[in-house]
Parts: sequence; structure tokens; C-alpha cells
Amino acid sequence: MREEEKMPRKNEYTGALNQFKRSLISGEKRYFDVSEFEEIVEQLMDEGDFQASEIAAFQGIQIHPNAIPLQLKYAQILLSKGKFNQSLKFLETAEKIDTHNPDIFLLKGSAHLLMGFEHKALVYYREAIKYAGADLDDILYQIGSTYAQTGNYSKAIYYFEKAVKANPGNDQALHDLGFFHDQQGNYRESIKYYDKYLDIEPFNPFVWFNLGSVYGKIGHYKKAINAFEFAYAIDDNFHQVLMSIGNAYVSLGQFKNAAEKYQEFLAIEPKNDDANCFLAECYLNMELHTLSEKHYRKAVAINPKNDTGWFGIGLNNWVARNYKKAVEFVEKAINLYDKNSEYWLTLGKIHLDFKQKESALKCLEKAVKQDPENSEIWLTMAETYTTFSELKNAIRVLQEGILTNNAVEIKYHLAGLLFTAKKKKLAHSILKQALEQDSGEIEYFFAIYPQGLKSKKIQKIVANFRENEIPG
Repeated sequence: MREEEKMPRKNEYTGALNQFKRSLISGEKRYFDVSEFEEIVEQLMDEGDFQASEIAAFQGIQIHPNAIPLQLKYAQILLSKGKFNQSLKFLETAEKIDTHNPDIFLLKGSAHLLMGFEHKALVYYREAIKYAGADLDDILYQIGSTYAQTGNYSKAIYYFEKAVKANPGNDQALHDLGFFHDQQGNYRESIKYYDKYLDIEPFNPFVWFNLGSVYGKIGHYKKAINAFEFAYAIDDNFHQVLMSIGNAYVSLGQFKNAAEKYQEFLAIEPKNDDANCFLAECYLNMELHTLSEKHYRKAVAINPKNDTGWFGIGLNNWVARNYKKAVEFVEKAINLYDKNSEYWLTLGKIHLDFKQKESALKCLEKAVKQDPENSEIWLTMAETYTTFSELKNAIRVLQEGILTNNAVEIKYHLAGLLFTAKKKKLAHSILKQALEQDSGEIEYFFAIYPQGLKSKKIQKIVANFRENEIPG
């Protein structure tokens, strides 16, 4: 039932609800007709008061023992509380009174599905679908919702799609298809169903927000921004949208626009430490280091456990070549969160700038253990050894790196170092592997081994490879 249809009925039964609440306090039971009890139970469930809704449904059954709607409401409440066997007992009683009621079979199916008996659940679900009539799309939607409750999102999607096929205007099913396709990583399907929902209900800010988030996941940041802007235009109290718009601008590299959105958000919520960090990062990228450090410091003043804030202060001090302070603040970030490989990598680079080889390598070893797929860590370890003229160790590190990391830049770097070490046979082999993987990144090799630009043999290898490449 749509929300706008519920509102008049809620107003109509407000007096009955208030009377029932007073009877709970006094302990005196009052008489209500079936429709009143039904609405009382519904409103109490909407309020989240399941204990009172259970009492109301049970009292209603005592007064109206043959009222199927109340039997179903009570069974539904018991189901939501995990009392599956009790729920099934009431459903069995209801089925004796009404043998073709689809809601009875729906709830029996859901009880068995939640108990882990899918095969038996499907038997009841087939009966629910058989007798669904004009409510087929709602029955299918409810089945999908129960599958979603069990964590079986693929089956949930299957039934939601059947619900939409039965009724293309079922906005609940369209919304959930958008949501669960997003959860499953089916982003284009998610967008399709959110768009269909918005064709029916274009003024839902949360769906516009969700749509923007999905666009962001597939790298369509301009479309994400448009969707976020719609969400904010519909509800200007939805301040979190400003942060998402800012994040999308950052992804586009438009730091000035991003900063404006973060500032707009901070004008509303000045004590938000994360927003201060986001703004500070924009200023860092814009090379406005004084402003950047100011907002990172605001973030840690608001929340001293904000590791990103301490790390940002360290970055600004590193840029300013205040190495001791840079180390101090990055270490504060690590003390708060030592599982961030980027922190360890950065600290290693700072120590390298400080010419502190052992300290740099210790940090880089911790970084690479946490994130061996980050090629920059392997390359920085090699750079550390070459800085201290330890070519053999630099080669060893990159040889170790390519065992776990297939990044082409590591191979080009290793080939360059092998040529430098006069290990030409192995160097040629690694160079060919790198060219086969991605010849477009050859500049990595020449940056490490510029002599290769003058080597006829190397130039011939590169030229021959490019001649034999199949055009993409």
C-alpha cells in the first residue's frame, strides 16, 4: 500500500490507537472492531513497538477468533521476532478458515525459508502465487524481501524482477532492484532500475543520492554530481549530499569546486572532522599548504583520534622539508591506525629523504607486507637501495616483487637495473616480458636506464616488438 493511501486511515484510527495505549497503562482491556485492531497493530509496528503490537494482535484474536487479518498480523509479528513454530501454528489455524488466502501461504513459506527449509518454503510460495490474483506483484515482492533477509540477494533480485514484470509500477520492487544490483556490483542494472523508479517518483532525494553513488562507482562523476545536486535541490536538509558532491569533484581533479562544497558543508556542520580533512586534502592538492595544515589541525582538535588528520599534517611538513615534524605526525597517524600501508610507505619515503636507510627499509617492509600489490612500495624499496649504491639488493627486491606483483613498471624497472648491472641476458628476457605486457609504458625503462636510448640492440628489440604488435 502506498504511503499517501495510509495517511487518511492513520488519522481515522488515531483515536483507537490512543485508547489502546491508555488501556495498556490501566490494564483494562477495551473492545475494538477487527479493522480498528488491524490498524492499531499496523501503526504500532510502524512505530517499532513490536511488544505492544503483539499484545494488540493477541487481544484482537481473543475477541475476534475467526478474524483472518488479525491471525495474519499476529503470525507476522511472531515471524519478525523469530518465533517461527508459534507463527506456523496460528497460520495453520487461519488456513482451516480460509484455504485459498495467498498471505497465509506467503507467511508459511517465509517461516520455512527463515528456518532454512527452502524446498518446503517453495511449495508454499507456489501456492501463494497461485492464489495471488491482483496482488501477484506484492506477493512476489514479499518473497524477494524474505530472500534478501536470508542474504540470498540473487534470489531476491529474481523475485523483484518478476514483481516488476507483473506490475511495472511497483516502486518498492524497482527501488530494491536498484539497491541490490548495486550491492551485487551490477551497477548498470542498478542505474536502470533507479531510473525507472524516478520515472514514477521523481522527488525522492534518497534515490537520487543512491543513483549518484552508483554513477560514482563506475567513474561517471559528472552524472554523479547531477544526481547529487537533484537530491539536494529536493531536500536542502540532506547535508551529507554536499560531501558526496565534493568527493565526486575530487575524483574529477576539480579541487577548487570540491573545496567549495566542503566549505558549504562545514558552514552547516563546522565540527565535522572528516569534512575538515577532505577540505585540507583539496588545499594540499592545490598546493595551499598553510590552509591545508590549518584544516588538518582543526580535524584533530575536533577528534584527536582522526589518523587522517595527523597524517595530513605530516604531509604538509614533509613538503615544507620539516622532516622531524613530518616523521612525528605520520608516526602519530600510524599509532592510531598501523594497518594503513600508505602511512608506512610515506614514512619510509620521509626517512629516505632524511638519508636514514635502515629506518626507511623497516617502514617499507611493513608496508609491503600489508599491501604487496602496491607497486610503488616495491619501487621505493629498490630506490632506497640504489640511493645507497646497493644495486644487488635493489635487483633482489624487484625480483621478489614480480613473484607477487604483476605490475609492468616493476618489470621495466628491474630490466633497467639488470642492464646497469651488466646482466644482459636476464635483462633482455625481463624487458621482453614487460613489452609483451604493455609496450606503452616503455618510458619506465628509459627513466631507469637512459643508456638504452643509445643502444641499437635495445632499440631494435623495441622496434621489432612494435612492428609485430596487432593493432588494438
